Amino acid sequence: MSSTSKLLLVLILVSHSIYSSAQKKVAIIGGGMAGVSSAYYISQFDSTAKIILFEKEAKLGGNAQTVLVKNKAGELVNVDAGPQYFVEGPWDDYILFLEKTLGKNPYKSETLDASLLIQREKEQKPVLVSPLGMKLRGEKLVKLLKLKRFNKEAYDMYKHPEAWKGINIETWVNGLKFDESYKNEIIYPFLAASLGTTVLEIKTTSAVNIVKLFAFRKPKASNKFKVMTDGMGTLIQQVGEKISSNQVTIKCSSPVVKVMQSKDKWLVTYLNNGSEETELVDFVLFATHADQAAKIMRLEPNLNEIKEILKHLTYFEARIALHTDSNFVNNQKPAFLNIITNNSNQLVSSTMNLSMISERLDGIYKSWASQKAIEQLKNSGKLLHVTSFWHPLITTDFIAQLAILHQQVNQFPSIYLSGGWSEGLETQNSAVISGQHALEKYKVFIANGK
Repeated sequence: MSSTSKLLLVLILVSHSIYSSAQKKVAIIGGGMAGVSSAYYISQFDSTAKIILFEKEAKLGGNAQTVLVKNKAGELVNVDAGPQYFVEGPWDDYILFLEKTLGKNPYKSETLDASLLIQREKEQKPVLVSPLGMKLRGEKLVKLLKLKRFNKEAYDMYKHPEAWKGINIETWVNGLKFDESYKNEIIYPFLAASLGTTVLEIKTTSAVNIVKLFAFRKPKASNKFKVMTDGMGTLIQQVGEKISSNQVTIKCSSPVVKVMQSKDKWLVTYLNNGSEETELVDFVLFATHADQAAKIMRLEPNLNEIKEILKHLTYFEARIALHTDSNFVNNQKPAFLNIITNNSNQLVSSTMNLSMISERLDGIYKSWASQKAIEQLKNSGKLLHVTSFWHPLITTDFIAQLAILHQQVNQFPSIYLSGGWSEGLETQNSAVISGQHALEKYKVFIANGK
């Protein structure tokens, strides 16, 4: 063998040795948008990393669940049981992520005009009904002007959040110059419906975070929204298929049961067809809800302080039903969002009339409803699909605890907690942003040679 060949062989062996020692194994727990986007961003940054994504359900999606149901014509159509609408601007990180992973024009969408109706149960006349397009529908102009002024107040907070830091919804609404009846009959039910919770709970939430749900455009701007024709859940599954490779392994139906520290690594234990299996990894990303993360790390004493914070982050259950019962909406004055209250102005149900989106979805309604109402839908044969989501109740204390949580997690170079909730609000866009932040933590981990 020539001296040149020997030198080349040595260089190859050294290069391989450096590669082998530098290669990192990454575990991502959770197959929603936060986990999937994290897997993509890390794989794009570190082409040598071995990434394993664990999802407890049979398919990717998390809260983004797309289901097949029958419309009025008996045709099977995709409907999002979870997150649904988006607009350019506030959802740009999400849109760009889809373009990066799925290519140009990665989705088909349908457009709807936002319209609102608030009505008391067993009454025919709405408390408030917004115009449909440019057409007024018998509503007093003074009520509509108040609604416009309320949206302006919310938009001002959205643009200048620092002035409202630590203020809850009740304190903010108390300071608004509206009469009490307008606040109780219209403002509070609308805010509660925006998050999918009760009036009592919405009063405790962080004002600056809740207005992000609806006040992201100027009051005079377009009130059009978009929905994915194939569904947000379907798109996550398509992204998963796209990023799956020798570098990125996706394990569905593989719930992680515990994570334990093993010297400078982490031992991840998960179920595969009911049997426990393990992976020893260098970096762990918890892309789950806070309560699930706490359960998974429950046996690791070094994470006790993180676990205690996670346990105190409050969640609430939102029951979502897809159904065909038109009694949940006002058929004389159709609106996209139909909020029904009782005599005490408490939320009874909140229903999206999906017929307002397109003919494809004609006859399908999506309701936040009580367990009793869902049982009635089931007994009547009008229930198409039902699911429960656990959402963080973003109180001012939640936000304060979140800041402490990030400080605690920063003490561990090789773990990160991701998810829309970790950004202060759950949307597909905030989940993608949390994936970007997961990459930032991973970059620091690599730079420090950990």
